[in-house]
Amino acid sequence: MALILLASCKEDFKVGADYRDITVVYGLLSKSDTANYIRITKGFYDEEQDNLILASVADSIYYNNIEVKLEQYSNGNLVSTILLDRVDVNLEGFAKDSGVFASSPNYAYKFKTPLNASSEYKLVIRNLSNGKLITATTGIINDEGNVFKVEYPKGLFDRINIAESTGISVYTWNAPPNWAFFDVVLRFWYQEKNNTTLLTTYKSKDLPLARNIQTAGGVVSAQVSNEEFYRLLNSELGAAPTNISRYVDTPDVVILAGGKVLKTYIDVSSAQGGLTYDQIQTDLHKYLFGRSVG
Repeated sequence: MALILLASCKEDFKVGADYRDITVVYGLLSKSDTANYIRITKGFYDEEQDNLILASVADSIYYNNIEVKLEQYSNGNLVSTILLDRVDVNLEGFAKDSGVFASSPNYAYKFKTPLNASSEYKLVIRNLSNGKLITATTGIINDEGNVFKVEYPKGLFDRINIAESTGISVYTWNAPPNWAFFDVVLRFWYQEKNNTTLLTTYKSKDLPLARNIQTAGGVVSAQVSNEEFYRLLNSELGAAPTNISRYVDTPDVVILAGGKVLKTYIDVSSAQGGLTYDQIQTDLHKYLFGRSVG
């Protein structure tokens, strides 16, 4: 008698779900900018090919047949429609860092129409191949007239005293109710004189004095110690070369303001954690919805 046992193992199981059309949209509308950009990419996955190689192919991450428009609403009524043009932002002066994903072309959708802070805007993305529709709505924070007002420093006659290392500088401004958080940046202007050629060059460094100051409106202030100011300045400038003399020039105070929608987005992104926290990440090193310089 003979006993024969046969066993087999099937190894061609699927490691990923069936493909779905996943659209990723990223954009910040800034009333103070002369041009705004919306980045739109698509998710991708292939069961057989190397997805790291696919990521380096532009057709894998960009749509070729979508319509992108921005609708302006006033009191719930549609008043205008802005069609966005696809551009290579590498050619617009915003070169993409090299990496896994395709860096050239670097597509985004652009418009230059001025934004109205009293209106709401609805982004409408339509996939012309399958009819899929994606929408999002936001307001625009207002920095005109007395809506946003810097209380201190107001101008040339208000002097920030940084002579004493133990001192404290207080920056104060008035914020409308729909502004949710602020960053304070000191644009430090200085002159560098070459003692050999006697050539003088004007330069600046942005010093982030305070971040994520939250408010529900009204008077807002940020206190910054002179010790922190000098630490930031030293970190940005370092020691001057031996043949260079530096001279302090008049600085600018830059207030970066974000609305409630952006604040919610940042809070959700910051709260990611657990076993799958690395699956969704956002780059928020440079965010702004509006800017005022005093």
